[in-house]
Amino acid sequence: MLPPRQQPRPGGLQTSLSLVVSPDACGSPNPQERGSTSDQARDSPSESASSRETWPTSDALMAKKLEKEKENGYAEHSVVRNMSNSDKISLRDIARERVDVIADRMRNLPDEYLEKFKYELRVILEGSGGAQHRNEFQFLQRLVNSRGELTDGILCLTHRTQLEILVAIKTGIQAFLHPSVSLSQASLIDIFLYKRCRNIACGSVLPAEECSCEICSKKNGFCNLCMCVICNKFDFEVNTCRWIGCDLCSHWTHTDCAISNGQIGTGPSVKVGASSAETLFRCHACSRTSELLGWVKDVFQHCAPSWDAEAFVRELDFVRRIFQRSEDARGRKLYWKCEELVEKLKGGVADPMACKVILSFFQGKPDILFIVLTSFYTICDWAVVDN
Repeated sequence: MLPPRQQPRPGGLQTSLSLVVSPDACGSPNPQERGSTSDQARDSPSESASSRETWPTSDALMAKKLEKEKENGYAEHSVVRNMSNSDKISLRDIARERVDVIADRMRNLPDEYLEKFKYELRVILEGSGGAQHRNEFQFLQRLVNSRGELTDGILCLTHRTQLEILVAIKTGIQAFLHPSVSLSQASLIDIFLYKRCRNIACGSVLPAEECSCEICSKKNGFCNLCMCVICNKFDFEVNTCRWIGCDLCSHWTHTDCAISNGQIGTGPSVKVGASSAETLFRCHACSRTSELLGWVKDVFQHCAPSWDAEAFVRELDFVRRIFQRSEDARGRKLYWKCEELVEKLKGGVADPMACKVILSFFQGKPDILFIVLTSFYTICDWAVVDN
């Protein structure tokens, strides 16, 4: 059966960050709300960079506007001209000072000043300042992660902008600072406390599907529905061999992570009664193995007809790397077939033909189709040259 991550969702993957606003309330929200959470302390602000793929273009426009205003001296002057030094707050203050004290001070600040906080943190999370921004983010995150007093009850006292900043620092995801993201206070608190998936396009209550495996039971923000069990990151790739799903526990692993972590290799066939070796995937979550050739076959049969040439080359490359060190005959044949098709596609062979060839390979049909179609395109090329 096709792994869930390859199955098309109704209406496609929801990547818009314009979410339905939920009533602000403390405690655990309705399970149907969309939210997002974190796992471990981030090594760099860009670790969850894939979440930026969903940002509306208005974010870039807002950034340009703020930059222009700053250049003209307008934004800074208009915000702070009537404020004393005692009223000013920094990101470090928000990260380390008492929640109620900062919340009271933020309620007296103009909206422009609050937006200035969020823009400043977005710039840091973007990491465009290199080591300086990276070090500042790590410092802010250490401050937040060291605060054991930030419980449900305490976080209910936060100012809205204060809570968004705390969540963005803890998760390393800029999207929580975006004006188009309207998650409820309860959802943001659950995200901060690792009770809800930090992936806004997922938003599952954690542990997802009440999973009690060793990884999910750690309650560190991991979501088995959308995150890699090795790197704990998520992205919005679907219908692809970029992800490998475990047939037994339904946890997911990035193909690259599985390869680099030694989770793919040749071993005895998992099929009942089979004595030959085959290429297997060992799940990091449950340590059980599942065969990969049938999984790749399912993905290509369901998804390949919708891929363009660029996507086809990328998917063939994933499969090529999966079976690169395969020691079984079928795995080696698939590896060489992928190598051959990648070269043909780069040489201009049409992707519909490549799709037919790889599907014929999985069905065990002879390569005569590939030879005939390749000859046809070669003759067509000669005809064009002669004319």
